[in-house]
Amino acid sequence: MAGIRRVNGKLSGVNPAVSCSRLRQVQALLCEGDSVTPDGILCSLGIDSRYNEGCTELAKYLFYGLYERNQPNLEHAFDDFPEEMLDDVILLIKAECVQLYCNPLNYSYLLPYVSHWRNLQLYCMTEAEYEDEEAAEEFKISSFVTMVQDCHRIGVAYSSQGHIQKFDVFMVEKWPLIQAFALEGIGGGSFFTIKYKIVDMSEKLWQVYTRLDPVSLDHLLTEDLGIFEKQWSNFFSRIDLESHLSILDLSEAQAGEAFRTFYCHGLISNNISDKSKSRQPFVLFGKHSSSEDLENISFNFPSESHQVRNTGPQGFAARHMILQCVAPKGPLSCSRTYFFGTTHTPYLGIQMTEQKKTDVLVASQIYSAVVQGVLSGIKCYSSTSSFAKAKDDAVNSFLLALDSMDLGHYCTLLRSKCEFSIQATNNRGVGIPLTDQSSRYLVKMASLIVRDIPDLQENRGEFGTVLYSESFLESSINIQQRDGTVSSDSCYAILTANVPRYACWLMESDVKHSEQALHLAMKEGGSYLGDSLTEADPAYVFSGGQLCSPEEGKIRFFSEGLLFIHSQFGCITLSKDHIRKIIFYLLDSCSVGSLFVEYESSLFPHLPFPLHSSDQCLLFALQPRSKSYKAFFAKVLPVWKDPEAGFGLQLLDQEQLSLNQRNMHTRVQKLHDSQEPPVAKRRDNLKTSHSKLPQQEMLVLTDCQTALEWL
Repeated sequence: MAGIRRVNGKLSGVNPAVSCSRLRQVQALLCEGDSVTPDGILCSLGIDSRYNEGCTELAKYLFYGLYERNQPNLEHAFDDFPEEMLDDVILLIKAECVQLYCNPLNYSYLLPYVSHWRNLQLYCMTEAEYEDEEAAEEFKISSFVTMVQDCHRIGVAYSSQGHIQKFDVFMVEKWPLIQAFALEGIGGGSFFTIKYKIVDMSEKLWQVYTRLDPVSLDHLLTEDLGIFEKQWSNFFSRIDLESHLSILDLSEAQAGEAFRTFYCHGLISNNISDKSKSRQPFVLFGKHSSSEDLENISFNFPSESHQVRNTGPQGFAARHMILQCVAPKGPLSCSRTYFFGTTHTPYLGIQMTEQKKTDVLVASQIYSAVVQGVLSGIKCYSSTSSFAKAKDDAVNSFLLALDSMDLGHYCTLLRSKCEFSIQATNNRGVGIPLTDQSSRYLVKMASLIVRDIPDLQENRGEFGTVLYSESFLESSINIQQRDGTVSSDSCYAILTANVPRYACWLMESDVKHSEQALHLAMKEGGSYLGDSLTEADPAYVFSGGQLCSPEEGKIRFFSEGLLFIHSQFGCITLSKDHIRKIIFYLLDSCSVGSLFVEYESSLFPHLPFPLHSSDQCLLFALQPRSKSYKAFFAKVLPVWKDPEAGFGLQLLDQEQLSLNQRNMHTRVQKLHDSQEPPVAKRRDNLKTSHSKLPQQEMLVLTDCQTALEWL
């Protein structure tokens, strides 16, 4: 099977399996066998159909890329090639054969697409014959008459999805090609619409176009996903403009402007009528995220009066927001819950006996359980294709996660308020029920929402809603074993995985705690972290927790610990009293230096919640040739390697690392190799990198396998 080649990350060339599959999808509409099913579907381009948009849309589907004249990645060069020559095409698709008229100039462009079509009948003059314009026109008309001579009902693609028109058979009669049919001698000798019954096939063809296949999947990953992620970059850019004081005056309308503009502009150009609540963008603060508020949201009329300062319990400041971004022209959508304030108190030399259960911490823990529920539900659905099983698995995972974080006493309350759902969405952004057979080939969104959570800590009324959702695509291949049994091999990819799962913004009290930690750490004569060994230089911090992504900040090493400064988390201090073991791994001088810090559970109150992990291990990554990298070798390593320092620093090979440690190192190494800004710089560049999406190559392979089933 010929593969889909890529040039600069773009789809290039023609894949026979996909080309034939797309044709067979159209031909399947002619096999329904009812009284209104046409004998063939007519597609005429250019002036011959008065530039009918429906016919052009069908041609773009069958000859993908060829008629996308404005695409920068178009492989075909049309310099000095008249547009009317390329549009000189008549296509009549029948259930078991295809008849195609073209000219000798566009023949070579069409050939790669049609050469593998079964039962293809081609009408084309030689270049010498085509030079006689009158003879060429007569040949076209006579070819058309021959194509339709054994038909009774003929379907046409009258309207495009972006410009829906009421079907008018008399407008079809005005097509120059149809009028030429009535010419005596070379034509059919009668009016076309009198001799043949004309059927509008537009809506049925739209259902075919919205099915995902390797071509549309490639476009989704390389084009649509980047545009979608750009909206999240715009969102972070807007919020990050605010200080810890001005953020209190931020309104929902201001925060959600990027999502709203993206969605509104898309609706205008896409002519979509489906505006269900689940397919609308929103940003809601604090208690203004209740079920009633979610039901009454309107992306056209966002709230200016609901600000961070007045949407918390009893009119105090909000501690969280829920937000959703929706692609108006496609299936992508995802939701997040982000927070105002941090979950930890920096270690200042005095050990906290236990972590204080603040509103932000409890909400973050509930949100973490929600994330776990969604991820478990997606995994279950991809392997079973059963929503009922996926729902049970998601809810059970949610409750187990709550129990593991000592929130089991809230399980009964929160179970009654949580709801798990999976919605399939076609390539036009229209929701399709999972019970519909066509949903099998569509992108889906899995969501878990916990509505109307009360203020669990201080009993001050309503806290609000916690929400998380991801767009994902699952794929499977049935494999017949030698003994005749059939098994299924499945995989899935979370398409919106690059959107940060967790984010928070410092409030006034958090800034004061960080300033105090930094002041005490830099105290002359030594501090609770000992003597300062280096300046604060760039580095990454990462953990194996499901909420965590590599975060960039500045690291400063001390003789008895380290301090990490992060724009959202504030100061993170690690004393050697919290450190159980330190491992340093370096493959070579061009690789990221990975400093693994295994810590005691006593560090949890002083560590941001998204950095918590079951293996109690943090990774501090030093980029090669960076200041922190050079300073570590020159000033830190000699001190920390001394047995009397009490760090137990070990230099290990890759084989001596745990599986989780190897995975963490690989993640930051890929981040460095791609030279992509880390999550902390997402405000400038949260671009898609489709090669990083898990299981993408397997998904493309299985989609090609599905296409082969039509051959």
